[in-house]
Amino acid sequence: QCKCKVLEGGGAMLPTEKTHFTNREEKEGWRLSCQVPVKQDMKVEVPEEFFGVKKWECEVVSNHNVATFIKELVLKLPEGEEVDFRAGGYVQLECPPYEIDFKDFDIEEEFHEDWDKHNIWRYKAVNKEETIRAYSMANYPEEKGVLKFNIRIATPPPGTDHNPGIMSSYVFNLKPGDKVTVMGPFGEFFAKKTDAEMVFIGGGAGMAPMRSHIFDQLKRLNSKRKISFWYGARSVREMFYVEDFDGLQEENDNFEW
Repeated sequence: QCKCKVLEGGGAMLPTEKTHFTNREEKEGWRLSCQVPVKQDMKVEVPEEFFGVKKWECEVVSNHNVATFIKELVLKLPEGEEVDFRAGGYVQLECPPYEIDFKDFDIEEEFHEDWDKHNIWRYKAVNKEETIRAYSMANYPEEKGVLKFNIRIATPPPGTDHNPGIMSSYVFNLKPGDKVTVMGPFGEFFAKKTDAEMVFIGGGAGMAPMRSHIFDQLKRLNSKRKISFWYGARSVREMFYVEDFDGLQEENDNFEW
């Protein structure tokens, strides 16, 4: 992710960089930004997609558990606004300082047994400064006006006093009507325009970019490529979007999961 093209300045490529680039890329000016000392004026090429990055204050529409430890967060964009993203892309969510008690989370009744069993309610999270985290969208470009995410709560390792996940704790505490600041879009995990077979493999909250890609291929692009999706979950109860993918499988002979 720190690869960039330095057009002027930056000095010669370091030995630590050479294993990451071909001879052709080296001649084109590709560098690892984390290895380039800034000692003079430089000219750096900025990818075009970064000029399309914007910031929005979105509103929480819903924040339901789709699995025991996974929320589906749905945000509504300001009226008339759209995120011009590609399937597989991501945005950044901003999190303000906070003190959160897990007892205040809204967790659907069907998942209380496991939360009680592992005593997840005992945790408290503290964030002392504004924090930013990146999350892939679960919606695809034709689902306009909203942003959808699958986010898993990050609890501390057993036997430690570490703080729970900063952003996941914030997300799990969000209620309908709350405001969330979003920046984007970003991303490189995009599908190539070919007829080659597509095999998607994911598990847990990794569902998000898989759903975005598969829905985009079958619903927006009407792709005839052979597509399969292999999804892993701890149990049948932990699976979600099952009806959605079952429906896609019935409607498209080229898709199975």
